[in-house]
Amino acid sequence: MQRLAPRADTIRALFARSGNQCAFPGCTQPLINDKNQFIGQVSHIEGALPGGERYNPDQTDEERRGYANLLLFCYPHHIETNDLSEYSVEKLKTFKREHEATFEKSDFKIDEAALFKIMVEMESYWARIERLNTLEHRMAELAFEINTKGSFFDIINSCQENIGYLSGFHDEFHESDEKLKADFDLLLKRKGIDPKVFDDIPYYENSFQNRNWGLHHLGIPNRMQRLKIDLMHLEIKYLEEFLKTNSRDQQARERLEHLKKAFAELAQNAIVVE
Repeated sequence: MQRLAPRADTIRALFARSGNQCAFPGCTQPLINDKNQFIGQVSHIEGALPGGERYNPDQTDEERRGYANLLLFCYPHHIETNDLSEYSVEKLKTFKREHEATFEKSDFKIDEAALFKIMVEMESYWARIERLNTLEHRMAELAFEINTKGSFFDIINSCQENIGYLSGFHDEFHESDEKLKADFDLLLKRKGIDPKVFDDIPYYENSFQNRNWGLHHLGIPNRMQRLKIDLMHLEIKYLEEFLKTNSRDQQARERLEHLKKAFAELAQNAIVVE
């Protein structure tokens, strides 16, 4: 398993709320020294890899390197918090919550040179992914393309595009199932069998009638709606964090305002079909 480095925007957000101080209660050790060198540690609340402290196998790789799972310690406190008997997941989450609340309105920003050093690991990782996906893929002609340079918005747009494809596939399956009984009746007639021979079977017991009704009218529509809601929710949460450290990005702000209105509409009107 490859350890994924935090994203640049995640690191910026962590520093923006750090006050340039270690998150351990009572510690004022700076994270960036007067030479603009990063002397702290990016720490995982739940371990980045199997065998790591507080590793959670149910987390996704993105959750492991996500903002909610990271906090900034000085080196000594990073080592100290490896003691699992004393420092639980909940305790570290409390450290993070209380520390960030203290510096919520801090204007501290990480020096870009220091950020560059922190991001070297991530850049190396994505270069490796691109190489694996192209030059070293076992079946390059059939490989799913991975856009390693794609932005968050590129990935969201790809998700939305694939929701459209899935909706189209569902419509085709629905249409096919609705025609199933007619196709079966036609097949019986070609063999000289009167389809009325099955008329005494109730429709709800006839496997060729209302085929997969629950999936077509309940299961799939509800899951597709849930996916649309979750993706919009995710994008709003991302933009909320992004704008805290990129407040002058007008395009991102306009996108957030558009999504907030659309999400409010969903919040009030989206329903589960039963």
